[in-house]
Amino acid sequence: MHMRGWVWTLPVVLAVLLTAGGGQAAPRAAATAAAGPAVVLPEVDCATLAGQDLSGVPEAPAVIGSAAPATSPGGWPVCEVKGTVAPQIQFDVQLPTETWRQRYLQTGCGAFCGVVDFYADATDGCVPLDRGDFVIATTNQGHAGVSGFDATFGADPQLRVDFGYRSDHVVALVAKRLITLYYGQGPRWSYFDGCSQGGHQGLTEAQRYPHDFDGIVAGAPASLFTSLIVWSTGWHATANTDAQGRPILTAAKLPALHAAVLRECDARDGLADGQIDDPRACRFDPGTLRCPAGDSPDCLTGAQVEAVRKLYDGPRDEQGRRMYPGGEPVGSEANWARWVTPTATGAPAVAEGNTTNALKYLVFPGARPSTTLHDLRYDAATFREVSRQAGIYDASNPDLTAFRAAGGKLLLWHGWADQAISPYGTIAYHHAVTERMGGAAATQRFARLFLLPGVAHCGGGQGPDAFDALTPTLAWVEDGVAPDRLVVTKREGDEVVRTRPVHPYPLVARYDGSGSTDDAANFTPASPPTRYDDAIAWLGSFRSGYEQTCGWHDGRWSCTPR
Repeated sequence: MHMRGWVWTLPVVLAVLLTAGGGQAAPRAAATAAAGPAVVLPEVDCATLAGQDLSGVPEAPAVIGSAAPATSPGGWPVCEVKGTVAPQIQFDVQLPTETWRQRYLQTGCGAFCGVVDFYADATDGCVPLDRGDFVIATTNQGHAGVSGFDATFGADPQLRVDFGYRSDHVVALVAKRLITLYYGQGPRWSYFDGCSQGGHQGLTEAQRYPHDFDGIVAGAPASLFTSLIVWSTGWHATANTDAQGRPILTAAKLPALHAAVLRECDARDGLADGQIDDPRACRFDPGTLRCPAGDSPDCLTGAQVEAVRKLYDGPRDEQGRRMYPGGEPVGSEANWARWVTPTATGAPAVAEGNTTNALKYLVFPGARPSTTLHDLRYDAATFREVSRQAGIYDASNPDLTAFRAAGGKLLLWHGWADQAISPYGTIAYHHAVTERMGGAAATQRFARLFLLPGVAHCGGGQGPDAFDALTPTLAWVEDGVAPDRLVVTKREGDEVVRTRPVHPYPLVARYDGSGSTDDAANFTPASPPTRYDDAIAWLGSFRSGYEQTCGWHDGRWSCTPR
């Protein structure tokens, strides 16, 4: 079965990503380069950890619920430790009993989280992960949820903070304490690998807690969280809903729409290969699909044409200003079912419920449980009101000076056909980082962005989507070898049907003119034919700092405005 990453399901698979934290420790035995870092064995029994009092861990008072031997899904034995950091941050730490090579990896989660679940995306074929090199930890992000989009926890200000940025930091502190107790030394290297909300978590760690992780893999990050969850996701629903509350564009129209886009745009990069290398190179007009009369599966009604135009454009306020850095990328249409449109079976689109829950419980100073999507006003005044919560949720600070000074390495990636989180937001953030950190050359030394043609949200889509970003990050952190390409793979069942290289943005992969276009070996890095302006104007900003000062006071984590 084709898996884009490494999955470890506990109760339910909901999350996306991995995390890891830094530390200093010398290996106990020499290791050859082929074997990797030396294996370190435990110094105490697993059961010993169950009796540890972690209530005094600074910033992270914790209680251990259980510590018992277990077997990982990969087949290696572990000591599994479960517990809670006050008030409700549940964690699970897996400590290998025979294979630990001094590495720590912490996983992020998906959507609004709410469960303890391991999922490592962007780790296809990662040997160090598959052989059990890492202590692995994850968290429920500070609350229990009945579904991935359950935001009722936001009625409690403390739980907002825990979800917004605190959970990963305190779990990293507790996990590293457990590692030291179990092995007699802390991790030598620490990593975070995540996508979507997990990508947001990775960027939050780099910005707020630059010493937690040595290497961070952040995919399709929901980093502009407040604008994303209100304006971008809300627009998906609003633009595709008529006056009677019915969907305008349905899943039945998506195949014809996507086929028309490919006819117009696919060959603009010189290859007719079913994927669009850069959606900005083609300004497709859905009006070319307008039905001459009536309606049919292979054309769009006038209302559907306008809905598609709005989806491509993205949300705007009453003066036409962008409320998010971009809309749906051209070429993502085949991925809109379930997210933007109802599915073919009639299941409702995710977008409306996602935004409605956020409006009820997350983005206003207090809970507003009677709020609906119809109450949302696309205007500058409401944008400013919602943005007051950005200091809790957003990971928009481009100043990564402390992370860079600590030796941190950041590998960003995003699918060009992402239907859930527009890649333009990640491009805009990367541009802001580049400007703040001294230009492209200086930024490339510690942070690189990879954009994957044809890839949907955190995987899937029409382009090659299986790849390993974790191993290159290990080489970058541990050996100083920066990643100059990722090889991505498309499989049908167990058969590899295409491989392609992806190079650090803005470089693109260019076919060298010989051999199969489905073989990555026949492509070379090249400058893009057109260099686009990545400074995307929108109502929001990339702030160097946060609007609140937070800390642990009188037994409770609290925040005060600056």
